[in-house]
Amino acid sequence: MKAVRIHAFGGPEVLQVEDITRPVPAPDEILVQVYASGVNPVDWVVRQGGNDALRSFLKLPLTLGWDAAGIVEEVGSDVTGFQKGDAVYGVPNFPGDGSYAEYCAAKASQFALKPKNISFNEAAGVPLAGLTAWTGLFGHGKFQPGQRVLIKGASGA
Repeated sequence: MKAVRIHAFGGPEVLQVEDITRPVPAPDEILVQVYASGVNPVDWVVRQGGNDALRSFLKLPLTLGWDAAGIVEEVGSDVTGFQKGDAVYGVPNFPGDGSYAEYCAAKASQFALKPKNISFNEAAGVPLAGLTAWTGLFGHGKFQPGQRVLIKGASGA
């Protein structure tokens, strides 16, 4: 399969399209045929070598991309919520098993069924930005039902 990978940290010139072995899903994972992949600031941060919080997790070579939408190709033996052919979207395993590839394997718990009323391109723009917003509101902000929030400047993730 084709994937965009990096073997060194740096600018856009380190991105390489190459043939790699198609991943095999672990028992708790799904294999997704990627139809669309989002592009996020974390992609260039990782490509450049990360920051203090990320650096220790980065092992080269790796495939960038942390937003994916596509079709389930295989399910791991422990996965019950998905079946082959399901349209899904979610966050691939971080770091290294990214969505800049024809296929990505990821924890089934990091994916959801794609709503029928949005395209694969639209769905691929949701996962990481949505998770970031959810974490801010509920994880850090302790947002509760009935509360209101003003979202100012929602022009990016």
